[in-house]
Amino acid sequence: MDFLHVKGDKVVDQKGGEIRLRGASVGGWMNMENFIDGYPGVEAGLRRTMTETLGEEMGGYFFETLLDNFFAEEDVALVKKYGANTLRLALNYRHFEDDDKPFVYKEAGFARLEQALSWCEKHGVYVILDMHAVQGWQNAHWHSDNTNATSLFWTHRLFQDRLKKLWQEIACRYQGRAVIAGYELMNEPVVNMPVGDLPYVFGDRYSPRWDLMNRVYGELVSAIREIDKKHIIFMEGDRYGQLFDGLEAPFTDNLVYSSHNYTVAGFGPGVYPGNYKKNRTDETSVQSDWWDKKTQGELFGATPGAVFARKHGVPLWVGEFGSQYNTGKEDLPYRVAAMDDQLTVFNEWGAHWTTWTYKDMGVMGWVTLNPESDYARLVAPIQKKKTELGAENFVGWNSVSVGKQKNRELAETIAGIAEIPGIESSAYATGLSIFTLTGYAAACLQPAYCSLFKGMTKGDLDQVLSSFALKNCVINEPFRAVLEKRLV
Repeated sequence: MDFLHVKGDKVVDQKGGEIRLRGASVGGWMNMENFIDGYPGVEAGLRRTMTETLGEEMGGYFFETLLDNFFAEEDVALVKKYGANTLRLALNYRHFEDDDKPFVYKEAGFARLEQALSWCEKHGVYVILDMHAVQGWQNAHWHSDNTNATSLFWTHRLFQDRLKKLWQEIACRYQGRAVIAGYELMNEPVVNMPVGDLPYVFGDRYSPRWDLMNRVYGELVSAIREIDKKHIIFMEGDRYGQLFDGLEAPFTDNLVYSSHNYTVAGFGPGVYPGNYKKNRTDETSVQSDWWDKKTQGELFGATPGAVFARKHGVPLWVGEFGSQYNTGKEDLPYRVAAMDDQLTVFNEWGAHWTTWTYKDMGVMGWVTLNPESDYARLVAPIQKKKTELGAENFVGWNSVSVGKQKNRELAETIAGIAEIPGIESSAYATGLSIFTLTGYAAACLQPAYCSLFKGMTKGDLDQVLSSFALKNCVINEPFRAVLEKRLV
């Protein structure tokens, strides 16, 4: 495989031929996520509770077996068969370094990653190494394996130094590997939200700290370039890959910029093309009333990431986007149609892209677990409780649940007493849910989830967790047809 590099606003191979990086993100593997893997809460808390429930040996066996089944050579071969050429591997620093042993690197994590690189090399699929969860948490949300809804990375030099040294360790090991398209410094940074989604720092009220972001990015790039001058470095905008206005202009060679572009048309529910109420306060979504292909094109072209890329003549990679396919059988064709138009827009614009996500429990994946599999049936009672509590964003996103209702009531009470001018109670509710529902309530469900596996033998775990193996999964056929058209 050729080393890739940046030439103007394009990514090219060693002969100068243009390469469009297109494929999928692999979440739920070396960075587990609740809606992808079907557990409550965040990975760090789950690992602790599982060890307490099953013991160290069996707890460790559970996770290793799940990961072995979740992503294997067969998965790489399928992605290649569809016509994709890129996989973005979401990584959690905990696979490579323990908090009580900083700067000491774990060979087991590198061995698992090396195996994946070898599969991708064999099948001609490029890899982007995405540091999805960094030391001290680069944002306050669950997907950075954050148990506390706080973000300490940006205000603690030790965490920044640890990430810097980890990237240097990765660069030392992989500087000669052409299968790696490049290194993504971190996923969805949020620089100025150190104590979580408080209503006066959330959404449109967010105030970036460009001085801090530019310093940290500059130091990380310099640290990598001390060792590896060949690989592309990918950098996201602030506020979950949304803001670019104050990001420093490209300051060295071989930089690609990354935005995330989730839309209300992708999540629905509702007819597409059609009207959608502005009923989501999620700061990662682009808002409009009427949605069709024309709308998608106009809005994407106006996003800060696209504006930045055009202004500076650099490549743009849409590192995450996707549709939610579990909003009902009648709704499914509309979510697929919205995704089809979004992919068409990216291709016409010339953007690189990786969808979120490759495999999951039936929400957004190219491949999903069979709902009749041993694992899906076993964890169904916990999934039901998560929906009832509203303890997971992608389970019953638009559902009305007891937990969400109580959360709204508490948010309204807080809003009424706090009386911060210009802030509606919905802003309180959105931020509060990170603490109360996806944080505290979800963590309260972890012992019940872990107890489902208590008393199982290794053979039992092998059987149940083989549900994640590709041969036992279900292909998302409507989306597969779209991918095969748009990956030509």
